[in-house]
Amino acid sequence: MVIMERLSVNDSIKIIDNLIINYPDLRNLLELQKQILIAQRRIRESPNKGTNINWEESHFIISNLQESIRKSNKPLINFLNPSIFNFDELLNTFNQVIEVLSKIIVKKDDLLKNLSNELIKDIEALITAYLKNDEDFFINYSKKLSISPTLIIFIINILIQPCFEEIANRIDSSILENWWQAPCPICGRKPIVAKLKNRKRYLICSLCNVEYLADLFLCVNCGNIDPATFKFLTPENHSEFRVDFCEKCKHYIKVIDEEKLKKPIPKGFEDILTIDLDIMAEKAGLIRD
Repeated sequence: MVIMERLSVNDSIKIIDNLIINYPDLRNLLELQKQILIAQRRIRESPNKGTNINWEESHFIISNLQESIRKSNKPLINFLNPSIFNFDELLNTFNQVIEVLSKIIVKKDDLLKNLSNELIKDIEALITAYLKNDEDFFINYSKKLSISPTLIIFIINILIQPCFEEIANRIDSSILENWWQAPCPICGRKPIVAKLKNRKRYLICSLCNVEYLADLFLCVNCGNIDPATFKFLTPENHSEFRVDFCEKCKHYIKVIDEEKLKKPIPKGFEDILTIDLDIMAEKAGLIRD
């Protein structure tokens, strides 16, 4: 999922168009990201970001959420009430997303029509389950519709991403510097990309795009911290990139060394523009979360 911090949708689209020129092999993925941004335009350009809250006037809410994070050491998502979302606004965006997906999903008509009808009436239950990280709910729901739970969660991510992005932009940087855990301190997602800068490792959330400090030796999947059990792979002639993996669980994370980068990677595109590392990792028998 791609977000463009503090940029307008039009500015974000310009960045994607430039990336398509520079990375023609990634055209399809980048075009999809552009269409998602367009589908999100209404809630991205709203001060409410798909919620019932004006985030420009939300200092008290943000302060309470930050205090909950510090006291519990749990991601902020645990303290969000689904009632904050404006479901009419989300459903408007949902219809735009379905139009985008209808162009790329095989056997799209029956699949998306069924999904559209069900999601419209169950949107509140789905978002509630998402906030609670209720995996069983999504497994059972997807079986009922004969649809992959990944597709359902992908759509929900698109709907709520502007809200999480806005919260992430307003969170105190001290939380990000002192988190030292694998899951994102905002949404709880496990990262797939990390950056090295100033001899520190920052994990990057692919949903809300925050960068937060973590131990150099921490498996984001199993929590292993034994340095002797970590290995890495580096593509030939590209020392600025590598794949770090845990020998215990065989999961990996892609690492970007900012000091060695020949050209900067636009914020929010780290995962897409390092897809060659995923291919290398897959050939080595490693697992992407």
